[in-house]
Amino acid sequence: MIPGAVDGLPDPVAGQQLQPDPVVTLDLPGLLADHLLAGGDETVRAALASGRTIRRGQGHSLRITAPLELHRTALQQAAALAADTASSAERKAHRVYATRITAAT
Repeated sequence: MIPGAVDGLPDPVAGQQLQPDPVVTLDLPGLLADHLLAGGDETVRAALASGRTIRRGQGHSLRITAPLELHRTALQQAAALAADTASSAERKAHRVYATRITAAT
């Protein structure tokens, strides 16, 4: 009899292995980075501190290598920039970062 099996059938949960959260490198728009440096939690701010600044015309991006879950957390903490009261540039920055996270999935 197979360990973890009931009535000779294999246990589907025992056969599954948890996949570690992939580490990805994404560019975080500067508007979001500035917002998160002021109001993000300690984990997000530590990831931002380890990022590399990339100059983009008049603005900048922050290239961050971190687990995908941390990128999702940063996006959630910057949700205020997706609201109707935010400027169009802030909404676009939020949308661009959300698209990058979705593409990395």
